[in-house]
Amino acid sequence: MVGWSGATAHPVVSLRTGPATAAGVNLRVVPSLGEHDVHVWVVALEHPAKQRRRELAHLALDWLLAAYLGVTPAQLVFERGAAGKPQLQGEPLQFSLSHSERLALVAVARSQPVGADVQAPHPATTRAWFARRICSAREYDRHLTNPEPDELLRLWVRKEAVLKARGAGSYLDVDGIDVLDDAVAGATAGRWLCRDLTLPGELAGYRAAVAVGRAGGDGPTVPAEISTRVFLWPGADAASDGQNRS
Repeated sequence: MVGWSGATAHPVVSLRTGPATAAGVNLRVVPSLGEHDVHVWVVALEHPAKQRRRELAHLALDWLLAAYLGVTPAQLVFERGAAGKPQLQGEPLQFSLSHSERLALVAVARSQPVGADVQAPHPATTRAWFARRICSAREYDRHLTNPEPDELLRLWVRKEAVLKARGAGSYLDVDGIDVLDDAVAGATAGRWLCRDLTLPGELAGYRAAVAVGRAGGDGPTVPAEISTRVFLWPGADAASDGQNRS
């Protein structure tokens, strides 16, 4: 399908890639994406309506992918892979979109499978059944020594990032993935790397993670750099540095 083309107008945005970048920079000027790099864009969704926030998340995704490819958003053609994961038709560029409440993440990699996940504080993380449902045996033992909702949210987000990168599986088999370490263990051992993402300070309580791997499964691929950048909507303050590295 064609990328989010139902909008009647597209915003002029600033893609902040370092200190002192000007608002309104040419959208096609994006940072160079190395063979093993992963760029994660943090997108604020400041709208009271849930459906509109979802539309804004997809709009940001379309603009970013178009910028990396040097095309317009209307030229993007999406399809689903064999396992149902969204992908670009005829393009090796990999991406992942996640949104929760008033925040979205867009992860982009040149050819490595990538998955990103973000989650606002959630009441399920205070329930004992939830820990039993999502945790591997090793994770559950760790959870019993530190039964903090924030730590359980962190594990949940890391698992979701791996599932999205893998492009197969679901919540039903999330307990078969062990994400205590950055090198993912369990059913996907040796194929995926998972890292927590550092979010801006005003997003206290949110948890975010990115997972990256190699499609062939012949050993882990460690990206040269996973970096986060801020996607600026019109009128956003362009005074601060928009880049973090993890």
